[in-house]
Amino acid sequence: MQRGREKTEQRLLEAVGQIITNDGLDQVRINRVASRAGVNKILIYRYFGGLSGLIETYYSINKPVVSAPAIDVERLKDAPLTDFFEACYGFMIDEFRLLRNNVHAQQFIKANLLSNNCLHNTLAGEKEKKLQAMVDDLAKIIELDNGRPFAAILMSGMTMLTLMAQQKRTILGIDLASEEGWQQIEVSLGRLFHGAYLYTKERLEADSAEKSV
Repeated sequence: MQRGREKTEQRLLEAVGQIITNDGLDQVRINRVASRAGVNKILIYRYFGGLSGLIETYYSINKPVVSAPAIDVERLKDAPLTDFFEACYGFMIDEFRLLRNNVHAQQFIKANLLSNNCLHNTLAGEKEKKLQAMVDDLAKIIELDNGRPFAAILMSGMTMLTLMAQQKRTILGIDLASEEGWQQIEVSLGRLFHGAYLYTKERLEADSAEKSV
């Protein structure tokens, strides 16, 4: 009896994964999952408490979060300013290359953007807290008051471009789904960080000169 339930649960979870991969998380519905798995939809309620429980179980197994290795903040405290911004740029590049290659993570983000009820996932919440702490620590190094807003603008923009790339969209004539198009995005992101470096360098030098007067 128990083995029968385990097999049914596995078929339902596999059906969810197939639908997410092929059609998107917004297309995961009770009848569709039951039909794909070849089981009675009543079992979704019996085993998972409903569709939301099934999706949460799926994402507890198939992690909907990608995370690049965190920046070594301690190393940057005495590092040249160029190293600081190169590390920040490298983190962003790694983070969104991972996201580009993870359809499940993309669909999780997309569903949260479109849904009135956010999908709760422990890993996503933990990542948000760690990222916020890292940004705050980095901002302290360069004496920046608006570190979070700056990071939020860059990350939200890159997230939207990544989702558009998954849909094979173009923007301003740039084919986001192509390697050439995405390379243009990465190069431009690097220029934004270079601009931030120049601004920060000038600001810190001005502050230092003012204090020495």
